[in-house]
Amino acid sequence: MLKNHLKLSFRNLWKNRLLSSLNLIGLSIGVASVLTLLFSVYAYYTADANIADQENIYYLKTITTGGDTYRSTPYPLMDKIVETSPQVIAGTHLHGWGNTMWLERGEKELQERTDYVDPEFFEVFSLPLKYGDMNTALEKKYSIILTDRVSQKIFGEKNPVGEKLIGADSLNLTVTGVFAPISPYSSFRLGVVLPNEILKDNPNFLSQTNWSNSFSPNYLRVRSDTDIAQLEAQVNQLMKNNYSDPTIISELKAMPFTEFRTDMIPVAKIIINGNIAASFFVLLIVLVNLINLNTSTMFRRTKDIAVRKILGGSKKGVITQFCLENGILVLISILISGVLFLGFLLPKVNDIFGAEFGAISFSFENDYPVVLSAIGLGILVTLVVGIFPTLRFVSLPISTGIKGKIQSIKSNFFLRNSFIIAQFALAILFICIAIILNSQVGFMKSADVGFERENVIVGSIDLDYKNLETASSNFEALIDKLGANPYVNNISTSESIPSDYYFNYTTYHDTDSGRDVRIRRSHTDEGYLKTLQIPIVSGRDFDKNIDSSEDNSVIINRSAMEAFGWTSIEGKRLKWKNDDTEGYSIVGVMEDFHYQDLQNAVEPLAHFYREKENLGAHRYLSVRVTEGQEKTIQNLISSAFSEIDSRRNYEQAYLNEKVNGQYRLIEGMLKVINVVALLTIFISCLGMFGLISFMAKRRIKEIGIRKVLGAGVLKIVVLLSKDYIILVGIGALIAFPIAWFVMNAWLGSFAYSITIQWWMFALGGLIALLITSLTLGIQAVKSASANPVKSLRTE
Repeated sequence: MLKNHLKLSFRNLWKNRLLSSLNLIGLSIGVASVLTLLFSVYAYYTADANIADQENIYYLKTITTGGDTYRSTPYPLMDKIVETSPQVIAGTHLHGWGNTMWLERGEKELQERTDYVDPEFFEVFSLPLKYGDMNTALEKKYSIILTDRVSQKIFGEKNPVGEKLIGADSLNLTVTGVFAPISPYSSFRLGVVLPNEILKDNPNFLSQTNWSNSFSPNYLRVRSDTDIAQLEAQVNQLMKNNYSDPTIISELKAMPFTEFRTDMIPVAKIIINGNIAASFFVLLIVLVNLINLNTSTMFRRTKDIAVRKILGGSKKGVITQFCLENGILVLISILISGVLFLGFLLPKVNDIFGAEFGAISFSFENDYPVVLSAIGLGILVTLVVGIFPTLRFVSLPISTGIKGKIQSIKSNFFLRNSFIIAQFALAILFICIAIILNSQVGFMKSADVGFERENVIVGSIDLDYKNLETASSNFEALIDKLGANPYVNNISTSESIPSDYYFNYTTYHDTDSGRDVRIRRSHTDEGYLKTLQIPIVSGRDFDKNIDSSEDNSVIINRSAMEAFGWTSIEGKRLKWKNDDTEGYSIVGVMEDFHYQDLQNAVEPLAHFYREKENLGAHRYLSVRVTEGQEKTIQNLISSAFSEIDSRRNYEQAYLNEKVNGQYRLIEGMLKVINVVALLTIFISCLGMFGLISFMAKRRIKEIGIRKVLGAGVLKIVVLLSKDYIILVGIGALIAFPIAWFVMNAWLGSFAYSITIQWWMFALGGLIALLITSLTLGIQAVKSASANPVKSLRTE
């Protein structure tokens, strides 16, 4: 019996090869897209699966009285919590300190992200080790644990436990462990891990481990029956008892570790939720499309069903036959979609999001749930599209079916139309979202950011020089050469540039108003504001002849002055509360400029003076050049740095590229939305193409008669297409308010955003209408142009 079913299935698929091909194309592309989107979601939610008991791990979040938040506290707090709270099983710091460490082994030399932890790290996080014993890996002061990626760079596939490394030119480190491979979507962005004990030889570190400086994130493992509200109350009491100035802190919150990733990269949650929604809608469109096409074919197969019933066939047998036909299509489409997923779509996803999250890979051994899910999805699709359209037709009276009379099932027409409307509502929804998102990204890239970003070359000069004195001498010669070049308008060295300011905040106090203001801070030279063409509102710019001797000069932005409530900076200084020193002399106020992306408002900012020639303290060299001479100056700078001995290579880019690079993740979302929009309209049009093809064949005699009676091609095209165009219009009316609601809520999360305009919806509807009209027109013209003699002879 199965053999007969298979024979009939292949025969029917071949007989209806146009619709079968359309089904196969739509299924393959749709399933591949759903597989790619859901695999990203799967990789994200399983990235930390190897960390046991996550529901009992918390991190501390500081909330200031000004409403700012950050994931760090003073270093001594965690030890106090563990010491005084019986609810806490273990705690650990996990922080970087200073520059990432250079590691050497023989001729190999590399720099990797460096984090410092307490010996109790593995009591909090059960991150498995590929090599080594987590009970002893952090016992010794000069231990180092490598990630699997770093281990393979240095040692290849061998077990490196017990091997020696030189760290930071002077530390004799022993490898005591290698982490098992960590997903790039994990909460942990690790390179190498060392004990905090090493830092206790560093005077600068020791000077910061007091109750005044918040620089270290804290993680706590608590008992399963812990009352978190009570724990937070205890922690806040410790803050009030020990902080140097507890009045600037509103509260300390114990946040679940499971929320850490979305707290660290807020847009990640938007991306993941967007992937889930997009995959659901694409799958829905694929299902609706298949149901539409299968329902259409059923109109031609009523005689076939009736004959089967006359010969003793059961309803179950008919349904099995149609499920088998769809199952064959689904199986082939899953195989094709698997090739598309592995060979094309997954690499594209890694290109879009890999720079921020890291590249994800697929392996049958570890990701078999994805394969099982794909099979389960295929079975679900097969059952839905095989059973749903068949049920109504197998219930037809034999007399109705054998005559091919289908007037009695006109009620299905409304249902089929509802599916078409749903398809195009979703397609137009994604098109409108893509248009609005494109407009927002375009706005952020072209908005007035308060500085001139064109014609500025930015070079990274934090290169870890092997001989800083020699490098500084060569750098000063380069500065002189650039200053003498007629194509160079301004030169600056700085700790930060727009798009890359450290999260370095300090709270300052004004004794006159009693206000505390948390100010972001950075160091620049006297050429920074001139190079970026940032206006001075009041006071003066930095002056090397004056400020190099004082070493206490600072320029604040307009937002900082307004936050203090000042109308003038005359006699004003930046000071900490209860600070007896003179503080910093405010010499000028610069106009607000967007030093971070437009998702965030301009915060109070202070620039502290540092000399241009201080190569070891600055990270960037910025040079404004005459338009058209960029390559000449780039070659001059590159040539000079090639003569300076350093561990890292000199790299440079245009400031405009750096600023636009802030929107890489949003542009990644935009690319995904664009693809989904095109995909939904493509699949919908595939179904529409099949439906109008079927309708034309059903009405072939009618078309022939109309042509004989004088109807032109245009009239027949309109006859075949008008109902579907109306359905697209209804779909647009449904999609427009949904798109407005969704995107208006999303744009509300931006400090600066566009206003949604009516033309965005009109354009989305017009795009859908044009594509649909083209699809319908091709098949309708073909049918309308057929020879009427042949049409009238057709049975």
